Amino acid sequence: MPKDKTLSQAVFKSITESTYPEDENVISAELSSPALQGLSELLEQARTDVKSSISELSKLSATDVDGWIGQAKQLRTDIEESKKRSKEIVTFAGQGEELHGKAKEAASKVSFLRNEASFNDSLVTILKSVQELKKTADAAQQALQANELLRTTQLLNQSKEQLGALKGCDRTRLVSVVKGRLEDLQDAVTERLVATWNGLIALDATGSELAIRESIEWESSSLALIDIVESLNALNLLEPRIQAFRKELDRIILQPCLKNQRNGSYQVVTVGEGKLRLAQGSQQKLPGAFFADIKETLAYLNSNLPQFVVSPLAEDLVPSLVSRLLSGTLLATIPAELDGLPDFQNTLEKVADFGNFLDGHGWPGRSELLKWIQDAPDVWLLRRSQSSLHSVRQILKRGLGSSRSVERVETQRVSNQDGAFADSGKHDDWNAGWSDDEEEQAHSEAPVGHAAASTNGGKVDDDEDLSGWGFDEDEDNKEVKNETDSHKEKNSDQEEEEGDAWGWGDENGNQEGSALSPRSPQRPSAIQNAAENRQSGPRAARASSSEREITLKETYHITSLPEQILEIITMAVEDADALARADPASNPVASAARGLYSVPGHLLSMFRASAPNFYGTDTNGNMFMYNDCLYTAEQLRSFAQYHQSRNQNESGRYYFSLGDDIAALELFGKRAYGREMESQRTILTDFLDGAQGFANCTEPPFVQECETAISSTIDRVRSLHRQWGSVLSKSALLQSIGSLLVTATNKIIVDIEDMSDISEPESQRLTSFCNRITDLDDLFLPDQAQGADPNQQPIPLTAGYTSTWLKFQYLANILESSLIDIKYLWTEGELSLEFNSDEVVDLIEALFADSSHRKQAIQEIRRGPAR
Repeated sequence: MPKDKTLSQAVFKSITESTYPEDENVISAELSSPALQGLSELLEQARTDVKSSISELSKLSATDVDGWIGQAKQLRTDIEESKKRSKEIVTFAGQGEELHGKAKEAASKVSFLRNEASFNDSLVTILKSVQELKKTADAAQQALQANELLRTTQLLNQSKEQLGALKGCDRTRLVSVVKGRLEDLQDAVTERLVATWNGLIALDATGSELAIRESIEWESSSLALIDIVESLNALNLLEPRIQAFRKELDRIILQPCLKNQRNGSYQVVTVGEGKLRLAQGSQQKLPGAFFADIKETLAYLNSNLPQFVVSPLAEDLVPSLVSRLLSGTLLATIPAELDGLPDFQNTLEKVADFGNFLDGHGWPGRSELLKWIQDAPDVWLLRRSQSSLHSVRQILKRGLGSSRSVERVETQRVSNQDGAFADSGKHDDWNAGWSDDEEEQAHSEAPVGHAAASTNGGKVDDDEDLSGWGFDEDEDNKEVKNETDSHKEKNSDQEEEEGDAWGWGDENGNQEGSALSPRSPQRPSAIQNAAENRQSGPRAARASSSEREITLKETYHITSLPEQILEIITMAVEDADALARADPASNPVASAARGLYSVPGHLLSMFRASAPNFYGTDTNGNMFMYNDCLYTAEQLRSFAQYHQSRNQNESGRYYFSLGDDIAALELFGKRAYGREMESQRTILTDFLDGAQGFANCTEPPFVQECETAISSTIDRVRSLHRQWGSVLSKSALLQSIGSLLVTATNKIIVDIEDMSDISEPESQRLTSFCNRITDLDDLFLPDQAQGADPNQQPIPLTAGYTSTWLKFQYLANILESSLIDIKYLWTEGELSLEFNSDEVVDLIEALFADSSHRKQAIQEIRRGPAR
C-alpha cells in the first residue's frame, strides 16, 4: 500500500498539472482520511502561494491601473455630453417635419388650382368643338335639304373628323345628342344617294332593260351621276353598289346573252334615250355570236359610266365573265364531229377578237382567252373523246339487243396430194382435212376450232382452267400450219385459248387478223373495205400450182353491241385520218390527230370495265361476251391491217396501233368464257360428289344418291348443250361440252379407281352408270355432208373433244369383262394407251377375288403389253 502522503501528492499533482499517476498501486489504492487531510493541506498551501504571487504582481502594475481609472472617468464625461447633443438634434428634427408638412400642403393647393385652370381651358375647347360640330351638322342638314348631296357628304366627313377629336367625350350627353343627329343625317343621305343611284342606273328585270343617265331631276334639283358616284365613294358606299349592280347586270343581261334558246336567241341592241335592251331574236344564234352581245354591253357601260366606276366594275365582272365563257359557253361551241370545225374556226377568231377588245380597254382576261385558243386541239379532243365514251355508255345501257348469226370464213391452201380435199373440191367434212401437226397443236380445253375435232384430238388438262390460253407459250415456238389472208400482228394470246370459239388457236399468234365475215348492212364502210381488200392480195399471185385453196366457214351468234361499237371506233379513226391530212394553218385542231388515234383504245377499255354489269343480265351473258369480244377483236384486227396498208406509203401520217387493246379484248372475252366453264365444272363436280365415291352403290339409300348424281350430271350437260347451241359455233360448242365431259368422266374414273373392293352387283351398277354417261356422245354427231349416204350412220366425234373419253369407255369394258378379256385388251388391244399397269392391276384386285388366275394375269400385265 502506498503511503498517505504519496496518495495526497498524486491527487494534488493530478489536480494542478492534469497528470495521471503511472504507478498501479497508487491507481488502485483507496483514498483514506489521512490522505484527504494531507491533500487539504497541500491545496491550502497552493492557495497561499497564489495569493502571494498576485500581491506581488499588483504592486508592480499599480501605476498603469491609475491611468486606466482616469481614462474611464473622462469617457464617462464624454458620454454625458453626447447625450445632451442628441436631445438637441431630436428637438430640431421635430421642428423641420412641421415645416415640411406645411410646404406640402401649400404645393397641393397650387396643383389643384392649376388643374382647375386646365379643366376650364379644356371645357372651353370642347364646348367650342361641339359648337363647330353643331354648325357643321346644321350646314349638312341645309345642304341635304337643298339636294346638294356632294356637299352634304363632304360636311359629313368633316363632322366625322370633328367627332374624332372628341373621342374622349363621346359618352357625354351633349356629344351623344350631336352624334345621334349626325347618324340620322347620314342615314338620310345614304337613302337619298341609293335612290338616286337606282334612278340614274336603272335595271329593269321585267323588260330586260338597262338605262344609264347622266343626271336626274329630284325635287326641282338636277343630280348628276358623277356627283352621286363621288358622294357614294366619299361615304365608302360605292363598292357595295358596284357589286350589287354587277350581280343584277349579270342576271338580267349577260346570262340571257350567253344562253342559246331552242326557239330563238337573245341579242343585245341599243335604243334611244341611252338605253340598252334585250330583244328576242328570230333565228337561232350562230356559234360565237354572243361575243358581239357582250362587247356591245361592255362598250355601253364604258361610255356611260364614270371611269372610276368602270374600272372596279370591269376588274370584277370581266374575269368572272371570261371564266364562265371558258368553262361553259365556249365548251358548248366545240363540235363533236368534223363537220362543225368551220364554225369552230369562226368561234376561235371571235375569241381572239374579244381578247383584243378587252386588252384595248385595259381589262383583264385576254391571256386566258389566248391560252384557250392555243389549247383548242386538246379541248376539242377531250370533247370528242367524251362524246364517243358517252355513245358507248348509251349503247351499253340500251342492253344487248337481239342476237344475230355471223359467219367466220377462213381460207387455206392445201396440197393437191391431200386426200381429204381431193374429191371434187368438197370440204364439208372439216375433221378429215387437218394434218397431224395441226392436231398436235389443238391440245387445250378451250375452243380451238376444227382442228380440235380430229379423230385423235389432243388431250385436255381438266385441272387447268386457262392452260389453253397460251399465256406462257413462246411465240417463236409456234408452228404455222394454217395460212389465212389476214395481216400478221403480235398476238400470243390467240393460240390455244379457252375462249377461242372458232378454233384458230393453232394459227400464228403474230397475225393481225383473220378473214372477215360478209358485211352486214350496219357494218361501217371502212371495215367492209378491209374485208373486200382481204379477198385479193399478193398471196394469190404467189399460189403454187401444186396447191389449191379451200374455204372453211363457221356460224356463231353475237349481240347488237359489237357493230355499234365498231362504228364508233371506225368514225374516230376516219376523223383522225382526215385531221392528219388537214393543213394545220387552216384547221385549228389538226394537231389532235395523234390523240384521236388513241380514242379507240379508251373506248375498248371502258367497254371492258362496264360490260360485265350489262352482260350479266342474260343467261348466256358470258358466252355472248366471249363471242362479242372475239368478233370485235377480229374486225378491229382486219381494220387495222386495212388502215395500215392504205396509209403505209403516205408520209407525215399518224399511225394508230390497237395490238395491245385487241389482245386485252380477246383476253377479256376468253376470261369470261373461262369463268363460265369453271362455274359449270364446279356444278358438275358438286353433282358427282353427291355419289360419295360410288361406295355401296347397290344398297339404299346410297343407290338413290348415285342415281341422282348421274342423272343430274347428264341433264346438266344436255341443258348446257341446248343453251349454248344458240350462241357458240359448232366447234366451240363441242369443245365446251367436251371440256365439261372431261371433268365429269375424270371424276368418275378417279372415284372408281379409288374403290378397293367392287362386288359383281356394284360392277354391273357402275357399268350402267358409265353407259348412261356414254350416251352423251349423241351430242357430238357431225353434220351430214352434202351428197353423203343418208343410210350411213355418222360417227360421233366425242373422243376428239373429250380427252378422257376412250379411257372412260375402256373403264366400262373392264367393269364388265373377265380376266381373259382384260388381258387381251392389255396385250393385244389399246388398253395400255389409256391406262398404266398400276391402274389396271388396282382395278383387277378390286374386281376379282385372290386366285392363281388373278396372280397370273397381274404378272402378265406388269410385264407390259405385247408390241
